[in-house]
Amino acid sequence: VAAEDVSQGKPDPEVFLKAAQTLGVPPARCVVVEDAEAGIEAARRGGMPSVGVGGGEVGAANVVVFSLADLPQDTFTRLIHRA
Repeated sequence: VAAEDVSQGKPDPEVFLKAAQTLGVPPARCVVVEDAEAGIEAARRGGMPSVGVGGGEVGAANVVVFSLADLPQDTFTRLIHRA
């Protein structure tokens, strides 16, 4: 799903919700990986957990790492099974 496929840009969650729908997966079982505050906010609004990457404004993400190489192996499993 690309920006051209939706009418609203981030922080509206439309792009992420459309991706989840296309995959046939409930939003809460998807994990958004983002490097921008608007993307993290879109994930939150869409009911999706998020991983913030980099040194930008990603502090509101469920998990924040400087690089994907720093991401613990079980992060996605933990996020989609959170209470």
